[in-house]
Amino acid sequence: MFERCNKYTDCASCEHFRKDVFRFRQYPRGVFIPKERCLQNIIYFLLKGEVWVNSNEHPDTILREGNFFLQPAGSSVEFRIHTPVEGIIFLFDRLQNVCDLRFQSGLNYEETAVSPSVVMHTCEPLRLFFEGMKVALSNDLLCEKYIQAKQTELFYLLNCYYTLKELSAFYAPIHSHNRSFRYFVMNNYLRAKDVEAFARLGGYSVPTFRRLFRETFDEPVYQWMLKQKCQNIYTDLTTTDLSITEISNKYRFESLANFSHFCRANLGKSPRALRAK
Repeated sequence: MFERCNKYTDCASCEHFRKDVFRFRQYPRGVFIPKERCLQNIIYFLLKGEVWVNSNEHPDTILREGNFFLQPAGSSVEFRIHTPVEGIIFLFDRLQNVCDLRFQSGLNYEETAVSPSVVMHTCEPLRLFFEGMKVALSNDLLCEKYIQAKQTELFYLLNCYYTLKELSAFYAPIHSHNRSFRYFVMNNYLRAKDVEAFARLGGYSVPTFRRLFRETFDEPVYQWMLKQKCQNIYTDLTTTDLSITEISNKYRFESLANFSHFCRANLGKSPRALRAK
């Protein structure tokens, strides 16, 4: 019979305590968890039981012990618990490169592969990993450095024990959602007066929208919107017959004075000087 080890640290009271990466969950039979938007990429690992899942990526799907699946940031998912379940969820912003060769090969494969979203089965090394994570989470072993190490270990296990074809299909919701997010941005940025309005158009919280935007376009949303606005105004002034008043109204300036000030500050000249040039 094994003795229970004593824990001499109080991680929960430390400033480096991280409870927002791995979470252990238990639910009794019959619980319904209504549809909710994912604010980060989430992998759901089912350790015990059976649960019904419904999302655009995994419609009307049954998960059983040992299954795991991914929901991308910005997606929505709902659950119904069929039998008592235990599970661990892993929240992350971006995929981690733990092997240059495999990571680049995976990206090249994803560019050409067209795969449906899949439910994966836990291999033995991954099962042992989550048995350990269950103990760590139950004992509040959630130091930031420890969690970073476990996150790297998880990506390493996925990278080592699953084929590129399997991983491509598994990560497909992230890449698909990033493409759809880019499509949304390019088709709606002219409708948004500011970042807050832009986020509301897509049904995102502002922090989530900012994060997704930076991941997709590699720059802050406000900076990107300003560049697009400057380019479009310059194009309208120099290549169209729209009056300066019409252009000012098109981009929702409160007055011609405000429009002129914007052009001087960001384009170096007044609207009339830009048009004359």
